[in-house]
Amino acid sequence: MHRTNRTVNLTFSALMTALAIVLSYFPEIPLAFFAPWLKLDFSFTPLLLLGFTLGPLWMSIALVVTNAVHILGGTTGGVGELANVLVGLAFLMPPTLMYLRKKTRANALIGMLVGIVLMIITAVVVNRYILLPVFFGGNFVEKLAEAGLTLNGYLFGAIAPFNLVKGFVNSLIAFLLYKRLSTFMKETKDDPANQ
Repeated sequence: MHRTNRTVNLTFSALMTALAIVLSYFPEIPLAFFAPWLKLDFSFTPLLLLGFTLGPLWMSIALVVTNAVHILGGTTGGVGELANVLVGLAFLMPPTLMYLRKKTRANALIGMLVGIVLMIITAVVVNRYILLPVFFGGNFVEKLAEAGLTLNGYLFGAIAPFNLVKGFVNSLIAFLLYKRLSTFMKETKDDPANQ
Protein backbone atom coordinates (compact mmCIF):
# COMPACT_ATOMS: atom_id res chain seq x y z
CA MET A 1 0.00 0.00 0.00
CA HIS A 2 2.89 2.36 0.78
CA ARG A 3 4.27 1.80 -2.71
CA THR A 4 0.82 2.40 -4.21
CA ASN A 5 0.49 5.71 -2.35
CA ARG A 6 3.92 6.76 -3.56
CA THR A 7 2.95 5.92 -7.14
CA VAL A 8 -0.30 7.87 -6.82
CA ASN A 9 1.62 10.83 -5.35
CA LEU A 10 4.23 10.77 -8.12
CA THR A 11 1.56 10.51 -10.80
CA PHE A 12 -0.47 13.35 -9.29
CA SER A 13 2.64 15.51 -8.91
CA ALA A 14 3.63 14.90 -12.55
CA LEU A 15 0.11 15.77 -13.73
CA MET A 16 -0.04 18.99 -11.71
CA THR A 17 3.45 19.98 -12.89
CA ALA A 18 2.51 19.34 -16.53
CA LEU A 19 -0.70 21.36 -16.06
CA ALA A 20 1.26 24.22 -14.48
CA ILE A 21 3.66 24.23 -17.46
CA VAL A 22 0.78 24.37 -19.94
CA LEU A 23 -0.99 27.10 -17.95
CA SER A 24 2.21 29.17 -17.78
CA TYR A 25 1.91 29.58 -21.57
CA PHE A 26 -1.84 29.50 -22.19
CA PRO A 27 -4.05 31.28 -21.55
CA GLU A 28 -1.98 34.38 -20.83
CA ILE A 29 -4.38 37.26 -20.35
CA PRO A 30 -2.82 40.72 -20.77
CA LEU A 31 -4.09 43.18 -18.19
CA ALA A 32 -3.27 46.26 -20.23
CA PHE A 33 -4.54 48.70 -17.61
CA PHE A 34 -1.53 47.71 -15.43
CA ALA A 35 1.21 47.29 -18.06
CA PRO A 36 0.93 45.54 -21.45
CA TRP A 37 3.67 43.00 -20.68
CA LEU A 38 2.05 41.82 -17.44
CA LYS A 39 -0.05 38.78 -18.31
CA LEU A 40 -2.32 36.87 -15.99
CA ASP A 41 -1.79 33.10 -16.04
CA PHE A 42 -3.16 30.29 -13.91
CA SER A 43 -0.01 28.22 -13.38
CA PHE A 44 -0.05 28.76 -9.61
CA THR A 45 -3.45 27.04 -9.31
CA PRO A 46 -2.25 23.44 -9.88
CA LEU A 47 0.83 24.17 -7.76
CA LEU A 48 -1.36 25.35 -4.89
CA LEU A 49 -3.53 22.24 -5.26
CA LEU A 50 -0.37 20.12 -5.20
CA GLY A 51 0.84 21.89 -2.07
CA PHE A 52 -2.48 21.32 -0.30
CA THR A 53 -2.55 17.66 -1.31
CA LEU A 54 1.08 16.54 -0.93
CA GLY A 55 2.85 19.33 0.94
CA PRO A 56 5.48 22.02 0.40
CA LEU A 57 8.31 19.83 -0.87
CA TRP A 58 6.35 18.44 -3.83
CA MET A 59 4.97 21.90 -4.57
CA SER A 60 8.42 23.53 -4.50
CA ILE A 61 9.91 20.91 -6.82
CA ALA A 62 7.00 21.37 -9.24
CA LEU A 63 7.42 25.16 -9.15
CA VAL A 64 11.13 24.91 -9.99
CA VAL A 65 10.53 22.31 -12.75
CA THR A 66 7.73 24.42 -14.26
CA ASN A 67 9.97 27.47 -14.47
CA ALA A 68 12.99 25.49 -15.68
CA VAL A 69 10.90 24.16 -18.58
CA HIS A 70 9.52 27.67 -19.20
CA ILE A 71 13.08 28.96 -19.79
CA LEU A 72 13.10 26.96 -23.05
CA GLY A 73 10.21 28.97 -24.51
CA GLY A 74 10.79 32.16 -22.54
CA THR A 75 12.40 35.39 -23.64
CA THR A 76 14.05 36.52 -20.40
CA GLY A 77 17.09 34.22 -20.31
CA GLY A 78 15.96 32.71 -17.02
CA VAL A 79 15.71 36.01 -15.12
CA GLY A 80 11.92 36.16 -15.39
CA GLU A 81 11.69 32.52 -14.35
CA LEU A 82 13.92 33.14 -11.30
CA ALA A 83 11.64 36.02 -10.35
CA ASN A 84 8.60 33.79 -10.82
CA VAL A 85 10.09 31.14 -8.51
CA LEU A 86 10.67 33.74 -5.79
CA VAL A 87 7.20 35.24 -6.18
CA GLY A 88 5.69 31.75 -6.40
CA LEU A 89 7.33 30.58 -3.18
CA ALA A 90 6.12 33.70 -1.39
CA PHE A 91 2.56 33.02 -2.55
CA LEU A 92 2.46 29.21 -2.26
CA MET A 93 4.36 28.48 0.94
CA PRO A 94 2.08 30.17 3.52
CA PRO A 95 -1.14 28.36 2.55
CA THR A 96 0.68 25.07 2.02
CA LEU A 97 2.41 25.20 5.40
CA MET A 98 -0.65 26.45 7.27
CA TYR A 99 -2.86 23.78 5.73
CA LEU A 100 -0.26 21.11 6.48
CA ARG A 101 -0.32 22.16 10.14
CA LYS A 102 -4.11 22.07 10.42
CA LYS A 103 -6.28 20.95 7.53
CA THR A 104 -9.23 23.31 7.76
CA ARG A 105 -10.83 25.67 5.27
CA ALA A 106 -10.10 28.59 7.59
CA ASN A 107 -6.39 27.75 7.64
CA ALA A 108 -6.34 27.42 3.86
CA LEU A 109 -8.07 30.80 3.43
CA ILE A 110 -5.84 32.58 5.94
CA GLY A 111 -2.78 31.02 4.33
CA MET A 112 -3.88 32.20 0.89
CA LEU A 113 -4.47 35.73 2.16
CA VAL A 114 -1.01 35.77 3.77
CA GLY A 115 0.41 34.33 0.55
CA ILE A 116 -1.19 37.07 -1.56
CA VAL A 117 0.27 39.79 0.69
CA LEU A 118 3.75 38.19 0.60
CA MET A 119 3.44 37.72 -3.15
CA ILE A 120 2.76 41.44 -3.65
CA ILE A 121 5.68 42.46 -1.42
CA THR A 122 8.05 39.97 -3.10
CA ALA A 123 6.95 41.03 -6.59
CA VAL A 124 7.62 44.70 -5.79
CA VAL A 125 11.08 43.87 -4.35
CA VAL A 126 11.98 41.51 -7.21
CA ASN A 127 10.93 44.05 -9.84
CA ARG A 128 12.81 46.85 -8.10
CA TYR A 129 16.07 44.99 -7.48
CA ILE A 130 16.21 42.24 -10.13
CA LEU A 131 13.93 42.67 -13.14
CA LEU A 132 14.16 46.42 -13.78
CA PRO A 133 17.97 46.61 -13.37
CA VAL A 134 18.54 43.53 -15.54
CA PHE A 135 16.21 44.54 -18.38
CA PHE A 136 16.75 48.31 -18.36
CA GLY A 137 20.21 48.66 -16.81
CA GLY A 138 21.27 51.07 -14.11
CA ASN A 139 19.25 53.93 -15.61
CA PHE A 140 15.89 52.15 -15.38
CA VAL A 141 14.33 55.12 -13.56
CA GLU A 142 15.06 57.32 -16.59
CA LYS A 143 13.75 54.61 -18.96
CA LEU A 144 10.51 54.45 -16.98
CA ALA A 145 10.26 58.24 -17.08
CA GLU A 146 10.61 58.13 -20.89
CA ALA A 147 7.58 55.82 -20.90
CA GLY A 148 5.71 58.31 -18.70
CA LEU A 149 6.06 56.24 -15.51
CA THR A 150 7.62 56.89 -12.14
CA LEU A 151 9.32 54.07 -10.27
CA ASN A 152 6.78 54.11 -7.43
CA GLY A 153 3.95 54.51 -9.90
CA TYR A 154 5.09 51.39 -11.74
CA LEU A 155 5.75 49.31 -8.62
CA PHE A 156 2.63 50.28 -6.68
CA GLY A 157 0.31 51.19 -9.54
CA ALA A 158 1.05 48.21 -11.80
CA ILE A 159 3.09 45.44 -10.14
CA ALA A 160 1.26 45.44 -6.77
CA PRO A 161 -2.33 45.42 -8.13
CA PHE A 162 -1.43 42.94 -10.87
CA ASN A 163 -0.13 40.47 -8.29
CA LEU A 164 -3.15 41.10 -6.10
CA VAL A 165 -5.40 40.06 -9.00
CA LYS A 166 -3.19 37.10 -9.91
CA GLY A 167 -3.04 35.85 -6.32
CA PHE A 168 -6.78 36.29 -5.79
CA VAL A 169 -7.78 34.50 -9.03
CA ASN A 170 -5.40 31.55 -8.50
CA SER A 171 -6.50 31.24 -4.86
CA LEU A 172 -10.18 31.32 -5.73
CA ILE A 173 -9.89 28.63 -8.40
CA ALA A 174 -7.78 26.39 -6.13
CA PHE A 175 -10.20 26.86 -3.24
CA LEU A 176 -13.18 25.90 -5.43
CA LEU A 177 -11.44 22.81 -6.84
CA TYR A 178 -9.63 21.45 -3.79
CA LYS A 179 -12.48 19.63 -2.02
CA ARG A 180 -13.33 17.59 -5.12
CA LEU A 181 -9.69 16.87 -5.75
CA SER A 182 -8.98 15.74 -2.18
CA THR A 183 -12.00 13.39 -2.31
CA PHE A 184 -10.72 11.93 -5.59
CA MET A 185 -7.20 11.44 -4.17
CA LYS A 186 -8.56 9.72 -1.05
CA GLU A 187 -10.74 7.40 -3.14
CA THR A 188 -7.81 6.59 -5.42
CA LYS A 189 -5.56 5.69 -2.49
CA ASP A 190 -8.32 3.65 -0.79
CA ASP A 191 -9.38 1.81 -3.94
CA PRO A 192 -8.70 -1.93 -3.43
CA ALA A 193 -7.68 -2.19 -7.09
CA ASN A 194 -4.70 0.05 -6.30
CA GLN A 195 -3.54 -1.99 -3.32
